[in-house]
Amino acid sequence: MRLRAVALGIAASVSMSFSALAGELTFWHAYSGQQDKVDFINYALEEFGKAHPDIKLNVVAAEQSSYKTKLNTAMASGNPPDVFYTLPGGFLGAFVAGNQMYSLDDALAKDGWGESFLSSALAQTTMGGHTYAVPIDIDSSVFWYNKKLFAEKGWTAPATYDQLLELCEKIKADGLVPFALGNKDSWPATFWFQYLEMRLKGSGIVSGFVAGNADATLGSEGTEAFKRIADLSAKGYFPVGFNGMSDQEANMLFLNGQAAMMLNGTWQIGASADASDDFELGFFPFPTVAEGKGDQSDILGGVAAAFGIAEKTTNKEDAVTLLRFLTSPAVMTKYVELRKTMVTVKGATTEAAAGPVLYGISNDLMGKAANLDPFYDTAMPPKGTDTYYTSLQGVLDGSVAPADAAKRLEEALKAK
Repeated sequence: MRLRAVALGIAASVSMSFSALAGELTFWHAYSGQQDKVDFINYALEEFGKAHPDIKLNVVAAEQSSYKTKLNTAMASGNPPDVFYTLPGGFLGAFVAGNQMYSLDDALAKDGWGESFLSSALAQTTMGGHTYAVPIDIDSSVFWYNKKLFAEKGWTAPATYDQLLELCEKIKADGLVPFALGNKDSWPATFWFQYLEMRLKGSGIVSGFVAGNADATLGSEGTEAFKRIADLSAKGYFPVGFNGMSDQEANMLFLNGQAAMMLNGTWQIGASADASDDFELGFFPFPTVAEGKGDQSDILGGVAAAFGIAEKTTNKEDAVTLLRFLTSPAVMTKYVELRKTMVTVKGATTEAAAGPVLYGISNDLMGKAANLDPFYDTAMPPKGTDTYYTSLQGVLDGSVAPADAAKRLEEALKAK
């Protein structure tokens, strides 16, 4: 078997040789640009090659930001990859609406494969009663901080939003940046808006829009959420030039102790693996917001990635074989071990593989949350996501008023 990796917008090439070929598949993924992702996909594909030397994979790898554009272009041109990484919600939904996805219903019904997934995760890749992709991981977003730095400075993790703002002033007075944020690719700032909307109004807002609920609305809370984000930016709580800074660059500020906190996903555990010995990663939930109408225990969390098969794929049997292998318990437990991210396969997020921090989030936060609200940007249809990103960028740099951003976003979510 031969795996050929082609980089899209990045310099990356991997070649591994195995034995003779009987089938061939194009396989696209977005696991480039972050070492823990690269380590996982290399492991998984090498092991697949050993188990199935008769299947040839032509692999295309890209970073998340460029991948979406490349995949959308390929799908629109009628030349999709056979097996590919996709996002749940609106991103996947656009392909389903275009009859471009192969239904996995029959395959999932065989040998208990479908039963091996968490039902709440599989529901996020199921549309119109049919499942079109297998969910891989579940991410949640929390505040991260350096426990040793906080102890040294005498700072404590805040329980309320007002306490968080008070802490920011102390951090600024100490010459540090309160929050690491690199919003060049737009998605990192989305956690701020979603959590504020969840705390102020409640969970399920965007899911209501996507489901076609005529009563769905951001409400006045949408404007208030954008306003609070604008205030954070105006007060200098983010790094200078954060809208042009990558998430990786922001992470370095956090790991180097130049920024005290970071609102980010559970992948931050893997991203912190190379921190210095005096760095000890801690976490706390997004604080409660006074007079907020939402359940203050709710957690932003949902399926972060999935893999599907194109309807045009001629070699569907081998394509299903690849998906079954990628979601096998052994491979998924290795995913947890390498990426420190929770997975959708039952029993695969073991304490030994997850480590104390991730296991703590799984049990202490997600296990006690009243609701898990799926990531807005993956739940929205693509046009809604684009408006979401540009509105947030504008609010953060002061070029878009909070009320205008809320209006634009609601109109985009209501558009058919």
